[in-house]
Amino acid sequence: MHGKHLRSSWLVGAWLLAGCGGAKQLQPPPCVDSAPAPSAQAPAASDSVCKFGGGAALPAPGADGAVAVAASHPFVSYLGRVDCRASGGPMLGFVGASVRVRFVGTGLDLRLKDFGGGTPQTTNYYDVSIDGAPPQPLEVSPARELYPLAANLSAGEHRVEIFKRIESAPGGSVGAGKAQVLGFVLHGKQLLPVALPGRRLEFIGDSITVGYGDEVSTMDPANAHYTTLGSNGHKAFGAVTAALLGARYMAVAYSGRGVSRNYAGSGGQLLPEMYLQSVPEEPSAGAWDPAQYTPDAVIINLGSNDFSTPGVDRVAFVDGYITFLTKLRGYYPKAMFVAALGPMLSDVYPPGENAWTNAQADLKAAVDARKRAGDGRIEILLFATQEGPWGEDWHPTVATHEKMAQELSARLQTLMGW
Repeated sequence: MHGKHLRSSWLVGAWLLAGCGGAKQLQPPPCVDSAPAPSAQAPAASDSVCKFGGGAALPAPGADGAVAVAASHPFVSYLGRVDCRASGGPMLGFVGASVRVRFVGTGLDLRLKDFGGGTPQTTNYYDVSIDGAPPQPLEVSPARELYPLAANLSAGEHRVEIFKRIESAPGGSVGAGKAQVLGFVLHGKQLLPVALPGRRLEFIGDSITVGYGDEVSTMDPANAHYTTLGSNGHKAFGAVTAALLGARYMAVAYSGRGVSRNYAGSGGQLLPEMYLQSVPEEPSAGAWDPAQYTPDAVIINLGSNDFSTPGVDRVAFVDGYITFLTKLRGYYPKAMFVAALGPMLSDVYPPGENAWTNAQADLKAAVDARKRAGDGRIEILLFATQEGPWGEDWHPTVATHEKMAQELSARLQTLMGW
């Protein structure tokens, strides 16, 4: 840990407590991360998007008494988009990828290969939570591989969660946000299986979903530009919503990407073209299989980059959105879809473009087309245009994300009967 970066969280142990806490007005299910009843048969593996085989036995301790734990141990739980088959250990790229370890012992270290660039725009951070305590940021570096996560704990059972705060291309540097989990060092004697909540949410989006610049709050956003320390996907509206509802969290999000065009017409893949990637824009990564994670609800917040600068082809946007919704429905026949928009668009900027009005109309056109095609499980949610203060580069602050999460959580409770 790096003490100069330690700050308290907005929500106690956001993910580890997702099954046992949350906002009082919401009622998530009871905690499911407890040990099986004595009469129950212990599971052979943790809940995880990576289905690793092999036995649960650990190797013998080293001379220092510590135990080397493989990244592919079946009791290590991975969630989010992960390349489970990467040579050397699971590869993380998308924001919100997370790892959980439950163990009996007094400490746990992480072995991680980082691909960051070491600048304020390319240094990577993770949130680490121990036994449900407020998460603390961990700064990582390509020059280092071993990171103590928990030490000098009381002898007994403990839980550690590692949450990827930063996207795969921070500051536009493709691949600088990647990491590879190489393994763990256990100061103890036993790993235990991790059980996750039954509810499952997936969020598809751009820099809003990523949590770009959300840790900053300023009335002068034109002079507050992107930093990784100022950005935290754990406090973005999607992750907060999942925590409030006691649900698993999956994010497929990338700053600057759109449905029909990227921000200001810039190059690169459109977000729908990335959807089946486990690690975005990484040719060596294995393809993502939608069967690895079947969401109860999919929340899509795309369109801001299509409309935020002049030049959008509105017909292409509607057609592209319809095509994407159709593909998603093929993957998830029973899921509820929420087509969200906002809060960064307005009719004030760009001048004369009526971006907010037009984006709403075109989103409605795409959703209506899907409803006419027989899709009865899709709704629209519009987040009101934000007001100051703002985050970096005019993005939503943590406070705005919290308001969005409360609004979305209430809507999902109604739609899902939760």
